[in-house]
Amino acid sequence: MSKIFDKTSITAISISLLFLISSISAPIVVASTNSKPAPLASTPLSQLEANWAAPDGNQFNHNYSPQHQLNSSNAQYLGLNWLFPLPTHPTALISVAGGLGVDTAPLIVNGTIYFVTQFDQVFALNAANGNVLWTDVIPVLPNSTAGKGTGSISLHLHNGNVQFSTALFNHTPTFWVGADDMKVYAINALSGKYELNFSVFDGVNTVAGTHLGAQYTGVGVANILVDQNKGILISSVVSASSPNTGRCFYRGWDLNASPPKMIWEAYCTPPQPNSSVAVDPTWTIKMVNGLKGAQIFYPGPQYHNGGPIPASAVVDLKKLSPAQLNSTLYDDWGSINQTPACKAATGGVSTGSTAAGWGAPWVLGTGPTAGYAFVNTNNPDPYNSACTLGPELWSASVLALNETNGQWIWAFQTSAHDQWDLDCSWWQGLGNETLSAGGGSTQVLWKLCKNGYLYELNAQTGAMIWAYTPPITSIARCPKYCDMLDPLNRTQMTEPYFAPDRTAAGVGTLMYPGAAVGESEASYSPALNYIFFADEILPVLTYYVPINSTNYKTNSGALYLGQNGGPLLGGGPNAINNATISAVNAATGQLVWSFVVHTQGYRGGVSNSGNIVFLTLSSGDLMMLDASTGKLIKDYYIGGPLNVLPSIGATSSGQVEVIVPITAGIVTWGTGVPGDIVALTLQNVPTGGATNTVTSTSTVSGAGQVSTATTTVTAAGTSGADSTTLYGIAAVAVIFIIATGFLAMRGRRRPAL
Repeated sequence: MSKIFDKTSITAISISLLFLISSISAPIVVASTNSKPAPLASTPLSQLEANWAAPDGNQFNHNYSPQHQLNSSNAQYLGLNWLFPLPTHPTALISVAGGLGVDTAPLIVNGTIYFVTQFDQVFALNAANGNVLWTDVIPVLPNSTAGKGTGSISLHLHNGNVQFSTALFNHTPTFWVGADDMKVYAINALSGKYELNFSVFDGVNTVAGTHLGAQYTGVGVANILVDQNKGILISSVVSASSPNTGRCFYRGWDLNASPPKMIWEAYCTPPQPNSSVAVDPTWTIKMVNGLKGAQIFYPGPQYHNGGPIPASAVVDLKKLSPAQLNSTLYDDWGSINQTPACKAATGGVSTGSTAAGWGAPWVLGTGPTAGYAFVNTNNPDPYNSACTLGPELWSASVLALNETNGQWIWAFQTSAHDQWDLDCSWWQGLGNETLSAGGGSTQVLWKLCKNGYLYELNAQTGAMIWAYTPPITSIARCPKYCDMLDPLNRTQMTEPYFAPDRTAAGVGTLMYPGAAVGESEASYSPALNYIFFADEILPVLTYYVPINSTNYKTNSGALYLGQNGGPLLGGGPNAINNATISAVNAATGQLVWSFVVHTQGYRGGVSNSGNIVFLTLSSGDLMMLDASTGKLIKDYYIGGPLNVLPSIGATSSGQVEVIVPITAGIVTWGTGVPGDIVALTLQNVPTGGATNTVTSTSTVSGAGQVSTATTTVTAAGTSGADSTTLYGIAAVAVIFIIATGFLAMRGRRRPAL
């Protein structure tokens, strides 16, 4: 990879400037000695162009900004405007394991940047200079979670944990946080004062059908979804990876009541043994019968080598005969017919469950799906056991529910009887497609899951339209064990563990791509009608661990012994730790282009704007690709681990910025640092330049209309990646590195609880 500067030389001279930099106590503002102001838009920016007002860019989760001030012809002039060092953990939370820095994409609204750290400190910064407008430390302590079965807090947040509204509280701009203490905080975005805060979960005894010994703990906090027009908030919780996990549920809250009132509770798994509700081995069958659509993805061996995969590659549960449905789903979670091995391990208390997705924001429907809420679920808990006897509906799934009454509308499972931690907690986006010549517009939901597949579903029915996965020459799949299982194959659906022959021999299984294939957020371009997403290959040597009465509360059924960097059989030249970025035509599911990132996986997400695809790498690189071709425009070495997608918005004066968090913590790669918020703007753009005209022929505007647009941009006339022109003086780059590596470690503005 080409770098902006050499890391070795910067380290060598940084010591001489250490004393100078250590005295800095405000955001670091950087400009070269001969820099000119970045060019502003020739006309005022619209709200959509200026704001990144939702965690995934807009209400449809496109991770896209329609601005054109920054584009693929001038992106090589992107440079550092200012940097804001983040604090470390508050003293009171030092004992709690968890992430550092920011793990949510900052929002940009009317010239203000809003974000929350993984330890629940909220900031509002002036986008022009990084100055703090206000900050609030949410009062979270290690024992803040209340109620039986909640466990200790887990300092880990994602994009689904934040929302922004303007229609509530007498039209007050409000920043919402689903915090680590299982409370929701609505914070006045202008003053930092609380509008309200309330608990969305206070113990297993509040969830009907959950055995009282269950636990709700896990990787961070489940999402929240706010419908500001109806005054409804949807919440849930995550759960442990062991069999000792509570029943899957979602809750709806009336925000117009004071305090907010729970108006419904919807369940996605059956009642558990030893709970207040009788177990029902036909529970999932009854749920399927009440749904508009119910499908399970099963591509079969014929679609092993990539997509597009047609709509027929599913098991449609609505089309099965009653006898077939019964044989497939009766006692799906093993509550009645527990095997002797299962009873010995659990004592007949619980056989596992699933829980809400936690990685990416949920989505509210619009138009034909007005009143729908599109949510997702985690992997089954545990990953492997002798207790579960079927597909384990609805783990690793995406579902639609009625946000007013909590009634389920449709459900789509991506991995039946998942044994590899292939949860579906990540990206979903809403749009429209014309699927056939002369056909009308169909509202679709796109979904990316950790099994490495991207799906396009009919948003009204949940029926799959197409699926896509990279070919095995890009993302290799281990033979025999790493394909999707057949929900109609009873042997596969009752297999207590993966790779039974290897387990019987006492040897591990090299799992690849790995248990985090699509563990990041995708991005949709209305201008091109392309979806950009990352799949990764991180081989993991995995062993089955039987569950017993000793490890029942802690064991997931699998032991991962780290990554394996050696070559993989049948995987081709790219089958060693790497990631593939794909651009897929949203109308057809056909691959347009792909780009390989060598030597590391991918975590966080992808953004796009101005015909640029932005990639954030744990190596510290911000890569910019031409969205039309996949050609590398710029490899911008920032210097700290990047595990959050960048946000694109503008200052109050109309200057477009790219906001990039440097962060680490509970991530796969990168060194744990408190982190920084980095603001990039155009620097030293030559006057004049070429005029480029970009025409899109079939675009989607929001989630409602199909249109054709022609955009003219004036830029520098070259798309080369000059690695010497970003900074005017070398010292600026040195300041940047020291700020990320030293100043952030000092823990400036450490809050006290």
